[in-house]
Amino acid sequence: MSPEKLGLRFLLPLSLTLLTALCAHHFLVRKTRSIDIAGRDIDGHQFNTVDEMWKEHAGDPNRKSQWYNDAVTYWEGVDASVDGVLSGFGIVNDADINGSEDFLKVLLSERFHIDNRHQPLVALDCGSGIGRVTKNLLIRYFNEVDLLEPVSHFLEAARETLATGYQTNSDLHKAVNFYSLPLQDFTPVAGRYDVIWIQWCIGHLTDNDFISFFNRAKVGLKPGGLFILKENTATTAFAQ
Repeated sequence: MSPEKLGLRFLLPLSLTLLTALCAHHFLVRKTRSIDIAGRDIDGHQFNTVDEMWKEHAGDPNRKSQWYNDAVTYWEGVDASVDGVLSGFGIVNDADINGSEDFLKVLLSERFHIDNRHQPLVALDCGSGIGRVTKNLLIRYFNEVDLLEPVSHFLEAARETLATGYQTNSDLHKAVNFYSLPLQDFTPVAGRYDVIWIQWCIGHLTDNDFISFFNRAKVGLKPGGLFILKENTATTAFAQ
């Protein structure tokens, strides 16, 4: 899969999927040091460190805006379908959902057991796209799900499917809010969410905005709430 297909200008290869839960209690992200790893962007420019790359591509407000605009512009040209949002790899949808469901069920049984539950479960789907993860997974386990997505035709597709056309087994499970915002501009309502689900979108953020997002978003979690981060990661150079 090429960087262009993902709408990114620079990335490491997609060889390992990381799915993890992070507790927000006393949660604070800090940038501690530069990562000394070399790489190149899609124009072939070589960088010795990640900081060097960010300085070139997002080192001032204009370049930073262009970084985000390029990504949104790419996705605005993508079909609002499962195959579209998965960059032509719609075949992985079932395996993705099944793996996430196995992970989520363990967390729900351990952290949000029904005997200890005194209020509805609420989730935020970050980078929700057409609502693929919400429709196939989150809305079956959470009473309310909010969707956050900067690409307007993706969000409208999700709204049409989830708000008017998708029936769950219970009236107590529904999509509620559809936020047309990117991660770097979003601040959640304080104490609303049991889970903030972030899948295959965090790599669009600059390092500083990555840190800022988590430090802002943690206020949106209820006591004992969790971030669930699912992302493709690797440690060697991109080669395809």
